[in-house]
Amino acid sequence: MFILSSKRLITMKNKSHLMRSISVYAILLGLTGIISYAISPGGPKSPHGDDFAVSCADCHSAEGWTFNIESYSYKHDEVYELKGSHSALDCRQCHSSLIFKDVDNQCFQCHQDVHQQTLGMTCDRCHGASSWLISNVTELHQHSRFPLLGAHAYADCQQCHSSTSPLVFEPLQTDCYACHQADYQQTIQPSHTEAGFSTDCATCHTVFSASWNNGFNHHFFPLEQGHAINDCNACHQNNVYSGLSTDCYSCHQTDYQSTTDPNHVQSGFDTNCSLCHTLNPGWKPASFDHDADFFPIYSGSHNGEWNSCTDCHTTGNLSAFSCIDCHEHNQSEMNDEHDDVNDYSWNSNRCLDCHPTGGGDGGDDDKK
Repeated sequence: MFILSSKRLITMKNKSHLMRSISVYAILLGLTGIISYAISPGGPKSPHGDDFAVSCADCHSAEGWTFNIESYSYKHDEVYELKGSHSALDCRQCHSSLIFKDVDNQCFQCHQDVHQQTLGMTCDRCHGASSWLISNVTELHQHSRFPLLGAHAYADCQQCHSSTSPLVFEPLQTDCYACHQADYQQTIQPSHTEAGFSTDCATCHTVFSASWNNGFNHHFFPLEQGHAINDCNACHQNNVYSGLSTDCYSCHQTDYQSTTDPNHVQSGFDTNCSLCHTLNPGWKPASFDHDADFFPIYSGSHNGEWNSCTDCHTTGNLSAFSCIDCHEHNQSEMNDEHDDVNDYSWNSNRCLDCHPTGGGDGGDDDKK
């Protein structure tokens, strides 16, 4: 009995040892198979794609595969900053699958382009991450090829951008006539078409005026002071707006010829009005400098000794003058006083030769 029991015991021990050996071998075989399967081409793959290089621990924990937004450490801002409205989105609103690389960071991949590509594909040029609404349209337009200046800054978008949708902004021409052709053709005072005016409105008009009638740019002939007229026909008669001379005399010939004090025609005055006159209305004051250009009558011994031009210019011809008709002394007295002066002669031109500044005594000393 003891022997049988011993044999049986020995047999049982051998079996136990064999089972342990088989178990260890099975475990090793299983691990080998799992490892081989994992590293083989047909083995298990990341649900995020073959080239997904982010560590599992950045999003998952040992508690399970369920994503916990409170504990994940993945730095999403390094790839795409989640700011504004994007910060409150659920992951699957952008990532419809677990292959995250399928989502790019271009706006149009997630958002429908309501402008139908008329404003380009870069949404953040105009829109922010917090809202689609825009409050600074005019400011944004300043960076375009047509800044909204002057009256254009107050225009409604649809006045220029007319389309089937208020959100579609087809490219427009930037020249004035493209938008203002009707204004040009309908203007009759003066008629732009008959006069053959340039279709470049900026030639005459300024964008900083709220009306076509204000801020008229007549820069080629400034309408200021005496020329500040409101009636175009005063100069442009018979609706003729080209070929007019800017010479003073061409407009003021009648003024020149009818002036008697002094008589411009008889005196042979230059027809260039600007030599003596300014643009002040009424032709006065004139800038004629008698003292510097001819003879001192506003200074020296002749200052206050005359009342009108004809006191010296006795014939009314300002190119002729008389010295011998206005002085109290007579010829005999002057002859005696100048008896020792060579080439003395009783005439006005000789007086001026010796007394160019109107001095009394000294004669030729005036020339020193």
